[in-house]
Amino acid sequence: MKKVLGINELYSSGSPVEYTCYGLGSCIGLFINDRVKGLSGGAHIALPSTAVESEFIDAEKMIAELLEQLSEHGSDLQTLRAKVTGGAQVLESGLNIGRQNIDAVLRQLTDKRIFIAATDVGGKISRTARFNSESGEVKISTSEQKTYII
Repeated sequence: MKKVLGINELYSSGSPVEYTCYGLGSCIGLFINDRVKGLSGGAHIALPSTAVESEFIDAEKMIAELLEQLSEHGSDLQTLRAKVTGGAQVLESGLNIGRQNIDAVLRQLTDKRIFIAATDVGGKISRTARFNSESGEVKISTSEQKTYII
């Protein structure tokens, strides 16, 4: 099955899935799998936090929801492995939302004791990420026409 994750979307499954996040600029593509239980999940995270009412869900809430879904599918959360990509600074601005997103996501995963298996974050170019839940590989394609796997 193929699942495209738009901005502010997450999904989890007990079946094999290829998750895709297109055009990750400052956004984060988070992919998690539990190889013991055969579960996986993905999220396309737009904001590190939301201090005001917003249409976007912040990193903390999205990660909490994804972990809750995985738990409901049967994961004990001890065997999860995460891969994180995105968080670029594609626009020149003092805010650097990409860096804030990276920090927020990595902090949430670390606080929840989720093993971070690989990251491909930062820089100044956008990425498209495809996560194969069976192999655990994330194939990255950049706006500079480069392709690699994490």
